[in-house]
Order: sequence, then C-alpha cells, then structure tokens
Amino acid sequence: MNKLDKNMSAAMQRHQVDDSENELYTRFRYQPVTGLGYEKGVNRRDPSTIIKVKGKYFIWYTRNECQQSSWLNADIWYATSDDGIAWQEQGPAVKRGPKGAWDEYSVFTTEILVANDKYYLCYQAKRNNDPLNVVGMATAVSPDGPWTKLAEPILEPCRDGKLINPNEHGDSNWGAALELGSWDSGAIHDPGIIKFNGQYYLYYKGHAIGEKMFTDSKWGLAVAAHPEGPYVKHEANPVSNSGHETWVFPWKTGMAAIVDWAGPEKGTIQYSENGIDFEVVTTLEDIPPAGGAYIPDKFLNNGDGQGFSWGLAHYGASDWCFLVGFTCDLTRHGEKDLGWHGFPHYSTIRDVMKEPERFGITRENLFQKK
Repeated sequence: MNKLDKNMSAAMQRHQVDDSENELYTRFRYQPVTGLGYEKGVNRRDPSTIIKVKGKYFIWYTRNECQQSSWLNADIWYATSDDGIAWQEQGPAVKRGPKGAWDEYSVFTTEILVANDKYYLCYQAKRNNDPLNVVGMATAVSPDGPWTKLAEPILEPCRDGKLINPNEHGDSNWGAALELGSWDSGAIHDPGIIKFNGQYYLYYKGHAIGEKMFTDSKWGLAVAAHPEGPYVKHEANPVSNSGHETWVFPWKTGMAAIVDWAGPEKGTIQYSENGIDFEVVTTLEDIPPAGGAYIPDKFLNNGDGQGFSWGLAHYGASDWCFLVGFTCDLTRHGEKDLGWHGFPHYSTIRDVMKEPERFGITRENLFQKK
C-alpha cells in the first residue's frame, strides 16, 4: 500500500502489521506454582528476573508477614527450583538495616544483574518517617550469597517539590503537595539494571510530588560505566510516559519494554534501538503484574536479543499476595498460539468477576460459556 494514498483511512495509514504477524504480540497464560503460592500470613510479591546457575533456577522477591502493607516492613528473600514450577524458599537474601539507616524500614522490589562474574541486587529501600525511598544495591559472588550492601544508595529521587507531611510514615502520599516537584520527586520505584551498548542502564519508575493520579507514573533511565555506579540520570527523562513496574529485555539489536496498566500508553510492548526512544509496537491484555521472566540472554549484551517464554508474577488483590507462573510467545522465530481459545478474557467484566452475586449470577456459573 502507498502510505500517502489520500483514499486510505487514518487507521490504515498508521497500520504496520496485524497481530498474527507481529513478533512482539502475545497472550499470557497463567499456572500455579508450588512453594511460593498463596499462604495465609505471608506476602510474596514483585519477583525479579529468573536466572539459571549450574542447572538451578533462582528468583528474588519481596516478602513480609505484615497485614498493613504487602510491600513495606519487608525484606528480600530468594527461592530456587529445578523446573520453574516447584520452588523451594531458601530464606532472606537482603534484610533491612539497623535503626537510623537509610534502609531501616524496608528493602523491597528487587531486580538481579549478572556481570563481571558477580551478582548484583538493586532494590527499593526506605527509612522510618520518610515518605521518599531510594534505590540500594547489594553484591555477591554466588547467587546464594552472602550479600554485601553498598554503603550508600545508588539512586535518589529529585529533591524538589514540597509535601504537606514530609515526615509521613509508611506509603508515600506524593499527591498531597504544597508545591509541585519534578517527575521523579515523589518516588523512584521498581529499579532494574541491564547492560546495553557497553554501559549499565538502570530503568526506574517515577512519581511527581503533586501528581494527580497514581497511574500518572513514568519511567526514567540512569546510566553508569560500572554496575555499582555512579549512575547519572539521562537528560531525556522520562523515557516512557506510562508504566507501573519497569520491564525491559533485549530484543534483536535494541530493547523491548512491556508497559503495563498505567498511563496513556498502557497495555503495550514498545521497542527502542537505543534504549531511550521507545515506540509502541503492539497492545496486550492481562499483562503479568510485576512480571519476572527467565530471559536466557538478558545479560549477554550481544546485540541479538531472543526474548522469553515464561516467568513468575504476583497476584496482589487477595488478603495475602502470592506468586504465580505464566507462559507467553515472546521468543523470536517461535510458533505463536493464535487460536480463539487463547482469548479467555473476552466478554469478561472485572466487577462481575469480583462480585457475581451482585449481578444475579453464581460464581460457579461465571465461566460456563462454550
């Protein structure tokens, strides 16, 4: 087709490829896992990328036993598996610091980096009576630890804007502001580091002090020559106008990003040749919350990203958070499941699924349509 044809609709002028022919299109399918599933009294959430070392899979995640918050007052734990389905919880990897330390209240939402024959965990950290968190790092020569924390955070929020209560405990309320701040003045969350073009790219989510809505979050980028930093925020920030949890992976010669349920470009996969300028490639549904995938070539930095087909995510809408498994078709040259049966969310409505009795239907009859 001639894209300049005046008789073409606007939709077809911007059309690139059908979903069935799009390498980055997928539907997600979910399965239970053992060892990290629902357990009353325990929250497990925000799993990291999964790595494989000497035939064994490793994953790190936020864990607490707190009824007030599923992600604060927490430590970072890890688990191992032989098959990615049956997991064995091994215990804490990185714990909160002593009273008065910048990580005294919580260490949480972690991601793993493998580089230079070492392992690096980057994570959010918070002190008591401070609404703003920072990004910390711990290093080890084995995925089993022991982990050594860096003395200082590797990334901090922009220190502008004014909160109504600058000594607030617990969750940040960055919307309660006396003065509007920069896009990442209220929060820097969900850090993840990947080597790209010979440097270390730290992606993170930001909120602004004075931001009107929780889903106004955006992604930023900080770059360093070494895994431990120093990290310098990129001048083009924010590099995404949307997204809650950050999720990037090597794809071909560039970087792909899964942008979840937040922002004007929600529910998309985007691609960038330089890791900075992302463009929407396709839209998705039912994206894994805080997905952590097994990406075999994530840390190779070889300019030939092949994608992934499975991982873990968390379910966070129950009384206690837990981890689930997912599969997808995000591997290059792999065969995709394009059948009609792969659209289980067609015609569903979340409010009906949550409270079927309010709509005059029993829960057992919700999914009986053939």
